[in-house]
Amino acid sequence: MEVEDEKTQLFFKETLPLDHLNDSQLREVVKISQTAYRKRDHIMSLKSDFIYLIRKGAVQISGENQTLKELIGEHDWFGYKPECSLYEHRTVEDTLYYRIPKETFFNLCGEIDIIQQFFNDRRPSSITSSAASDSSEIHLLGNSVMQMSRAIDPYIVNDDEPIRSVAKLMNDKNVTAVMITTDGKLSGIVTDRAFCTKVVADQIDSSMPISRIMTKNPLTIEYFKSGVEAMLIMARQQVRHLPIVKKEKVVGIITAADLLRKQSHNVVFLISEIQRAENIKKLQQISKQIPLLLLRDVDANMDEHDIAYSVSSVGRAINQRLVKLAEDKFGEPPVSYAWVVAGSLARNEQILHSDQDNLMILSDEYDSKKHQKYFKSIAKFVNDGLNECGYIYCPGDVMAVNDRWRQPVKVWKDYFKEWIESPEPKALMLASIFFDIRCIYGDSSLFYSLRDVILEKTKKNSRFQAFMANNALMAKPPIGFFRNFILDASGERKKALNLKKRGVTPVIDYARTYALANGISSVNTVDRINALVEMKGLSKKTGADMIDAFKFINTVRIKHQAKQLKNKQEPDNYVDPQEIHSLDKKHLKDAFNVVEDGQSTMGVHFNATILS
Repeated sequence: MEVEDEKTQLFFKETLPLDHLNDSQLREVVKISQTAYRKRDHIMSLKSDFIYLIRKGAVQISGENQTLKELIGEHDWFGYKPECSLYEHRTVEDTLYYRIPKETFFNLCGEIDIIQQFFNDRRPSSITSSAASDSSEIHLLGNSVMQMSRAIDPYIVNDDEPIRSVAKLMNDKNVTAVMITTDGKLSGIVTDRAFCTKVVADQIDSSMPISRIMTKNPLTIEYFKSGVEAMLIMARQQVRHLPIVKKEKVVGIITAADLLRKQSHNVVFLISEIQRAENIKKLQQISKQIPLLLLRDVDANMDEHDIAYSVSSVGRAINQRLVKLAEDKFGEPPVSYAWVVAGSLARNEQILHSDQDNLMILSDEYDSKKHQKYFKSIAKFVNDGLNECGYIYCPGDVMAVNDRWRQPVKVWKDYFKEWIESPEPKALMLASIFFDIRCIYGDSSLFYSLRDVILEKTKKNSRFQAFMANNALMAKPPIGFFRNFILDASGERKKALNLKKRGVTPVIDYARTYALANGISSVNTVDRINALVEMKGLSKKTGADMIDAFKFINTVRIKHQAKQLKNKQEPDNYVDPQEIHSLDKKHLKDAFNVVEDGQSTMGVHFNATILS
């Protein structure tokens, strides 16, 4: 055995749960393991066919708006949970790690109890290649958690029960979790993994009370809630078991396995398939299921924010996979770079396929003579692939294949300096795109260094703020003086409400203007407004009213598109008032009035009227 293999075997032997393997088994795991390295601040693109183990360094796992979920380091595993695909994985130190093929690994070790317990039997599943053949499954996640649970008679023990007896109960009954009560009330939960990570790892005496290793005050879900809501809680909070409660009494438990065995058109499965796709044709097939994802989410009465985040997560995963496929084809990058998306995808507000907006930020070490061909090839491959997947070429040519939008950091800084200090009409048009950007792959430090400079400049430049506010006032809500709807022409159709241009866009522009003026880094519209309220840039009432208005307008828009999909029509943003319920019409008018009032206040606040 080579010296490096010996070092790897020794490292594995010191890592849970591989420390339970014998030398022969360890050698087999060493053989199938691949060593990889990423510099600090690299946003990773994980493949669902692999599990990952950190040898040296650290990885930060973040949710929406870069909220920290977990920071993991040496000897820690990641990538084995399907829901991890919803999160960003970024190296916060130079990181050396192992990629281990999941299927081969579990074939070698999966029958060992301790391995099963540690990974909770997270083997890869696949979705059907034909969405049409399984259309009956679209609504399954809309079922209540009680309908989907396989444990509606959960095992409950007192908090003073010995660890040993609880372990025996779980083994005899073949269950992965038990509920813990204190004075008859739910106080904790113990899963099979606790026996690996706490009892074994910390050498806790098995005669100690089970309360010693339980997770206190566990998240719960009401019995009438849907599987979609359970899935989102699990994905966002990174838990695999949710006690089901009815009137504060535990009546069951739902697990990630319950959800995953029930459906094939959810965001976790779609992203899992995207990560395993080996070519553009496969990605194209998966992307055709996005309308089914939207329909299922709408039918399950999901919040519009969660629907948009779900669809955006798929779009983001397709971008990431295409960049990785491009690297596989053209080789490792000669200098570091960041792949950045803009617009609705960056804001996590994408509804269905839209045109693509993207750019590349290159290291200042970039030499056009040496490196231009490589990066243009990467950009062309990804832009062409996105187009084939339904994200059509940007009509304004805001794509990385355009040489202008594929530049080193120093050039990007000059671009923004000009746009902020000389806010002409064209610059303001670009601002609506390039001030909503998010790095989704590559060296994120390039992106953050640019973002920090941008926010520093926008925060100080009152003239730019005034121009941004004035530009944001161009799109007015479609409500007249006498509270009548103002209808726009919609091609061959009769006049209707344009709920994108004159509904959600005014709120997006409003939030962007205030966020840039206050140096807020969030790009999601609701996150921006919440951040403004927190820093007292807006009153609580104003912020809440604007969010409610935005959500309601967007909900009407999404339901309209879902209805069109069901009727086999091309989805659009033009809603005929006749198809809106009378009560919803009233709420819609109220929402438009809130937006209109907000715009008026914004105009005064930023002195936008003097530019008119």
